[in-house]
Amino acid sequence: MNKTIQKYIYLLLEVIILIGFGAFIFFNKDTSISYYFPLMQKTYTINFIYISLFWFVISHFGGYMLCAFFNTKVNALVDAYQKRHENISIQNDSDKAKIAALEAKIATLETALESALKNK
Repeated sequence: MNKTIQKYIYLLLEVIILIGFGAFIFFNKDTSISYYFPLMQKTYTINFIYISLFWFVISHFGGYMLCAFFNTKVNALVDAYQKRHENISIQNDSDKAKIAALEAKIATLETALESALKNK
């Protein structure tokens, strides 16, 4: 799949998720949640929007960190592959240089043999 198409699909998916989250918040804007905090021996009430936004931000941050972790692993593998490829390429170049040097020596020996045969 083309990378630009893939980026647009991910962007469209993110926009759909944001719209869905906004609609969820809009329809539950008057809802409040009560929870008991045992250390303080108190019951607290908080608006549902704040908890939803908190979990939304935390989940996006966690997703970003997870993707960054996998991206660093993939980049490390790509770098290792590029170094291996460069080493193979350098080795092939050195082998080609050795072959060229040997061919030059053979050509020199052939010309020396021809001149020696002519002088005899």
